[in-house]
Amino acid sequence: MTVTTITDAQLAPKDYASDQEVRWCPGCGDYAILKAVQKACAEMQVDRARTVFVSGIGCAARFPYYMSTYGFHTVHGRAPAIATGIKLANPELDVWVMTGDGDGLSIGGNHMLHVLRRNVDLQIILFNNEIYGLTKGQYSPTSRRGTRSPSTPLGSLEYPVSACVFGNAISPPISTSSGFASSSRMTARARASWRAPSTRSKHISSAS
Repeated sequence: MTVTTITDAQLAPKDYASDQEVRWCPGCGDYAILKAVQKACAEMQVDRARTVFVSGIGCAARFPYYMSTYGFHTVHGRAPAIATGIKLANPELDVWVMTGDGDGLSIGGNHMLHVLRRNVDLQIILFNNEIYGLTKGQYSPTSRRGTRSPSTPLGSLEYPVSACVFGNAISPPISTSSGFASSSRMTARARASWRAPSTRSKHISSAS
């Protein structure tokens, strides 16, 4: 991956995009999230040399490849722990965690709990697809009751996890929610998250 060198003082959203082909399924809301974050970065004139996107495993985990910043594609569910280490090693960096409903609330649920409890100065964006998209459609912790999938052919019997209730129960008020169709609202909330000097968790439903 290459980082494009920009000499102009004002950066546009396209200047935060890398040269990598975006590889999500056609029509996925993840595209809208990517565009909203790139737009927010341009509006805030985020310093690309001091910005790090950290991800785990899953569809959301492709995110660092698509940003012209620094990034880590890490271990399943452990992005909050690695992001914490990055922030503690260099507090001057802007560190973002990009995670999904499975990565962040299943295998990574314990790490998510503790990074919120510790209130590390991170931005966390959780892509809620309500399904394990990368591994062919099994139900996830946020799947609605009755969801039919390869792992629940008769429909899920379990109640879904609410990402915002989970976050706010640990250290309120930190969590916000946004549908992927509201690009302007997503951009505004990404800006607000970036400006707050504490953990800010943003849950985006990209399954609508």
